[in-house]
Formats: sequence, structure tokens, C-alpha cells
Amino acid sequence: MHGGDADEFIDYMNDGEASVRHRSFVYRFSGLKYHAGRHQYRISIEKYRFTKEPFEDFMELVYHYESEDAEDVLNHLTEDILWDGKSFYELEKALTWIDW
Repeated sequence: MHGGDADEFIDYMNDGEASVRHRSFVYRFSGLKYHAGRHQYRISIEKYRFTKEPFEDFMELVYHYESEDAEDVLNHLTEDILWDGKSFYELEKALTWIDW
């Protein structure tokens, strides 16, 4: 991962959202969120066009996962197919961690 370490990026999901650039798109990782009423943790990834204004041109939700176990959510984030038929660690060499 350009701009940071992939494992640090995943650890960062515990504290907040983060974004990566891949090709001409920005992928916004929601960070690990807890819904107290449902007793569920969740994480999602939204795809945006890379524009001058952050998160101006939403394209689609590319990933979403929920579980009662926070560790399970983060494990799925790294192991599930996210986009382009690849998992996080298969994609990470082409990703750039950005502060957008």
C-alpha cells in the first residue's frame, strides 16, 4: 500500500474511517461501527469518482458486512472479495492511502 502500511490501515478501522485511491476512484472505508440497538458491528466501502471536492460524486456501495463480533467483521474485510474480484491484501499493492 502506498502512503502507509496495509496492516496499520486495517487497525485504523477500529478508530475511524479512511480512504484509498485506486485508479481514478476513491474508496471510503466506513471504519468499524457499532449499532447498539441491533448489537451488530458493521463496515462498508463506498466508491466515489476522484474529484476536486471530497465525496461529491458517489457511485456505489461496493462492500458491506455485519456481525455481532468486531473481529469477525475485520477478518471478513481482509478475506472477502471487495472489488475487481480481489480481496484486500490482493488489492493493497495497488492502493494509495489518502487523506481526502
